[in-house]
Amino acid sequence: MTSVTGTLNKTKGFTLVEVMVTIAIIALMAVAVTFVVPDQQDDQLDDAAEDLYQRMRYAQEYALLRHAILGLRFDEQGYTFVEWREQEWQPLNFRGLRPQDWPAGVIYELESETEDLLGQNEDAVEAFFAPPEDATVSAEELEAQQPQLWILGSGDVSVFTLRLQPENSFAGEGWLLRSEDGYNISLQRAEDVE
Repeated sequence: MTSVTGTLNKTKGFTLVEVMVTIAIIALMAVAVTFVVPDQQDDQLDDAAEDLYQRMRYAQEYALLRHAILGLRFDEQGYTFVEWREQEWQPLNFRGLRPQDWPAGVIYELESETEDLLGQNEDAVEAFFAPPEDATVSAEELEAQQPQLWILGSGDVSVFTLRLQPENSFAGEGWLLRSEDGYNISLQRAEDVE
């Protein structure tokens, strides 16, 4: 009788369990990275909020030193600092007070109490800020020129709350710029306030 002896060749490879565990670990690492790496839109929003805060503080100092009446106009594209000169609101083109555009995807919401800053005598305020008699400005153009926030030569500002947030965000996200006392301006994350 003849006997044949042989060895069984084992194929080397991964079992299904090993492959599934490896995929699960890679998936967990990918999720962790998405939470750690900040979104570029968040960076742009953070920069825009900090930039506006610094510009408003600078405008306060500018108005205080020059005894100027400044305003700040917001729209969907950005914001513009204006100064009351020669009986009209004129855009400022001075170093830190040039017009600025919002980054893509940033929206704003403004609540302002400008009327309280200007005083009680509405007739005197309207007479002071009336356009020159020879001006041919329509009511719509006059309204479009009016700033939503004021910065007076005394350093006083409108009492306001300005929310900056990403376009597709949940309620409560973003940044809040505000002045509750009409002088100090603060910048806070909206999540920290609410």
